[in-house]
Amino acid sequence: MLISKFEKDALLISVLVLLFVLECLFPYFDTFKNKTRHTMRNLGLIVFNAIVVSVMLTPLVVWSVNLSWGVFNRWDLGWMLELGLTVLLVDFLTYVLHVLYHKVPLMWRLHRVHHSDVAMGVTTGARFHVGEHILSTLVKCGLYACFAVKLEYLLVYEAVFISNVFFHHANISMGESLDRIYRIFLTSPNMHKVHHSDIKAETDSNYTSLFSVWDRIGGTFRTVDNPKGIVFGIKGLEEEQTVVRMLTTPFRDIETK
Repeated sequence: MLISKFEKDALLISVLVLLFVLECLFPYFDTFKNKTRHTMRNLGLIVFNAIVVSVMLTPLVVWSVNLSWGVFNRWDLGWMLELGLTVLLVDFLTYVLHVLYHKVPLMWRLHRVHHSDVAMGVTTGARFHVGEHILSTLVKCGLYACFAVKLEYLLVYEAVFISNVFFHHANISMGESLDRIYRIFLTSPNMHKVHHSDIKAETDSNYTSLFSVWDRIGGTFRTVDNPKGIVFGIKGLEEEQTVVRMLTTPFRDIETK
């Protein structure tokens, strides 16, 4: 096995802690208020989701990757090619799902919990409504079953993918010059900050979370001259920041702009 689930989880926790320390020491936005409260609220939602995922979704994923049929069980491609195709397939589906979460009203109700964070930081990278986790996992399990995706390859993808998600959500910057090079291949901090803007035209861009090529192919790539001028959040959801409010936001009719 390339990486175990325990090793993946340990890596991701380490990445989250490291980036949290860095954004405390070298914050890109120095207007971040009530960081402790913000972090604890997001962590509360993250822990709740982790429990649900462990109980409900992990068994489903394990079942879907252990079916005897599927493309990769019929074709012997070699481990390197199969790993590469697994990463590309899952990442492309993730991009498509992200676009749908913005375009389909019922899906947006779930996804807006992620975008309602008014102070984007590393914990924002895991701030999602549990309903979004459930829906996304159900769809992805269909892909895993159809292609006979191997669990060990999926764990590698998730380790890289979530690490980059934490990185580009963190309240840090590597400077525009390095960022420009980084986003040729991967979703960068300055690129993803645009996606969290409270301006809808900017929110509806930069859907990728790992390979930036999907945004370029899909015509959804966008940059701004001054990322530091971006205002985060969704107008109308500024007060929906507690764990209870985040969990109930999709079920309440709240006027947003």
